[in-house]
Amino acid sequence: MTNDDASVADPSRRTFLIGMCGAAALAAGVGPALLADDAVAATGIKRKKNGKVVVTVRKVPELRKVGGRVLLGTVKGAPVAVVRTGSSTYEALDLSCTHQGVTVRESANGWTCPAHGSQFAEDGEVTRGPAMANLALVRTRWNARKGRLTVG
Repeated sequence: MTNDDASVADPSRRTFLIGMCGAAALAAGVGPALLADDAVAATGIKRKKNGKVVVTVRKVPELRKVGGRVLLGTVKGAPVAVVRTGSSTYEALDLSCTHQGVTVRESANGWTCPAHGSQFAEDGEVTRGPAMANLALVRTRWNARKGRLTVG
């Protein structure tokens, strides 16, 4: 048997790891924290047909205090979270790591990339690399009269 035959019969360590990482990413992407259907089912969060998400802030307990955050699932194809940054200010963050695009996860002090360890503050500011740029902001529109934040 030649080396070429052996590589077909026995996958390399690299092939195995790539496959496992893909499976883990798939599992993380459809896990409960980022499942788009959860955003639809959550009280105070409504997914519109155009891909935008409307958050009625007073109905979402996580957004009652500054620093609170809630995962919305995907908004127009990107994983998104809303963070309360002030008494009546909110930011929507694209949770794709700016290093290689892996979806970041909640951590005690903000967000952490499971792939290479980049860390971001609650507001998306990069605090530790290898990422060099902050998490991207997602467009929002605030309706103060109705207390609704439209994301996307």
